[in-house]
Amino acid sequence: MESEPAARVFFDWELWQQIVGGVVVAAIVAGTGFLIARIFRRRGSSGPQSGSVTVTGPNSPQGAGAAQTVNTGGSIGNIVIEPGGTAIFNFNVVDYQDGVPSAPNPDVRQRFAEGRALYEQGDFPAALAKFTECIALESDPEKLGAIHIQAGNCHYEMSAFIKASESYATALREARRANDKQGEASALSGLGNTFMLRPAPSGTARGDNVRQAVKHYRKALAVFTKDEYPVDCAMTQNNLGTAYCHLPAATPDEGAENVRKAVACYQAALEIYRKDEYPVDYAMTQNNLGNAYAALPAATAEERAENVRKAVACFEGALEIYRKDEYPLDYAGTQNNLGNVYNALPAATPAERAENVREAVACYQAALEIYRKDEYPVDYAMTQNNLGNAYRALPAATPEERAENVKKAIVCYEAALEIRRRDEYPVEYAMTQNNLGNAYRDLPATTSEERAENVKKAIVCCEAALEIRRRDEYPVEYAMTQNNLGNAYRDLPATTPAERAENVRKAVVCYRAALEIYRKDEYPQYYCNTAANLGMLLTGIDNDEACRWLKEAYALRQYLPDQGKRLEECMEEACPGYTSRLNTSPTGVFG
Repeated sequence: MESEPAARVFFDWELWQQIVGGVVVAAIVAGTGFLIARIFRRRGSSGPQSGSVTVTGPNSPQGAGAAQTVNTGGSIGNIVIEPGGTAIFNFNVVDYQDGVPSAPNPDVRQRFAEGRALYEQGDFPAALAKFTECIALESDPEKLGAIHIQAGNCHYEMSAFIKASESYATALREARRANDKQGEASALSGLGNTFMLRPAPSGTARGDNVRQAVKHYRKALAVFTKDEYPVDCAMTQNNLGTAYCHLPAATPDEGAENVRKAVACYQAALEIYRKDEYPVDYAMTQNNLGNAYAALPAATAEERAENVRKAVACFEGALEIYRKDEYPLDYAGTQNNLGNVYNALPAATPAERAENVREAVACYQAALEIYRKDEYPVDYAMTQNNLGNAYRALPAATPEERAENVKKAIVCYEAALEIRRRDEYPVEYAMTQNNLGNAYRDLPATTSEERAENVKKAIVCCEAALEIRRRDEYPVEYAMTQNNLGNAYRDLPATTPAERAENVRKAVVCYRAALEIYRKDEYPQYYCNTAANLGMLLTGIDNDEACRWLKEAYALRQYLPDQGKRLEECMEEACPGYTSRLNTSPTGVFG
């Protein structure tokens, strides 16, 4: 079998993204991904009711991933682009009763009390039946509005978000008819929640829903002021923060501004949700603030590190309340999020990096103690995917240890795919197939035949991901996987020069397809990475074309993990003297 050319060092985006400016919850800024909603009943909560949103489905203008990101394991070989950890957000459900418990009609009082008791027991269909009986008996518009909110909450808890929105819309009409400002704001808040969670047939529709949520929350805050309705204000600030995190953005700068607004909303909520007074709501908002800090873009590696450390502090603060025995699902969700940011935490040394990733592995394993496959299959799959990312990122002292880590990652991705079937979870299926492909391509081999088999499996996985990640529907993810497929074709062993030439040709086609999406002005980091891959591949094959792409990447070398030093060897071969002339130029710019 023909020997491979001397290895050029390519950069693995997926494995270093979190260290140098990747986004742990990248897709939340774009909002074109899809949400899986879980509504959790909180027993004994000191504040409003709460729910949680699991963000899956990558799509950000800043990053290629939804609540997800993966990260560096040192100098692996190419720029792979894929998100890693999925983030979980929590939000509040309004509980407005407006005097219905003391309504003049005793039948209304009785049925309402029965409905509330059933609701607290989690018997939402029975509670809804009682509230429906109340509606038939009550004529006062102010109280009718409050009862419709309760009915909406029952639909909401049953994940019937369209029906919930209908109840909240009726409540809004009744509240306005009664000039009940608090009831109006409560209904607006409920409508905002349903817009956040209702199904959407496309990324565009999803974006429209999130914009509607933002509009409704902001209207509610005009009534729910901090001084007059502090708890409702905190609740709505928390929800608005989550909406801003999911708000679609036309540019990375707009996405960054949305995340900054989210941080401000969560901080405003925490001025009211103090740990000693509202411990559960404090923990919920700390969790959300941690996700926002993790998603916050940074201009420098130092700023990025500071944001991630703030995220770690937020999640650890939430876990002071979310103890495993008392709040097992919240504990698991926050452990998942903490694992994401430990996997993202920049490190000054390989030893520190290894320690961070080991912490991430421990967090995911803690989450999986709760997220068992038979009880919480979706969350189990999410966390298995994230654990796979961590194992891939785990530094190793020997090739044997590296092989063991990657094998563990493959086991995790395959476990996730037992749940993330293409027909049921196409977006998550594609993401995990992409991750699995990267793992197969990373898998060390003892023979050329074994290496070829691994890379062929990587190609199959990337092609499976591209069946979902079509250019017109998921352009950023399409480009990400095209880049990764290019890496696989580039690495594919060949038995003849002609076969090698064909592999290179296919890799070039993939990189060019990615660069059609990764435009320099919109996605400079991804553009730089794929341009570097293309330029290094073509060095020694077509030096003129290689030089063109190497120059493009080198001009943006601040986005590379080594600031472009590994490009310089290729540049000396493809465009001799370029870097030396650049370094001696007074302006640092050379044509």
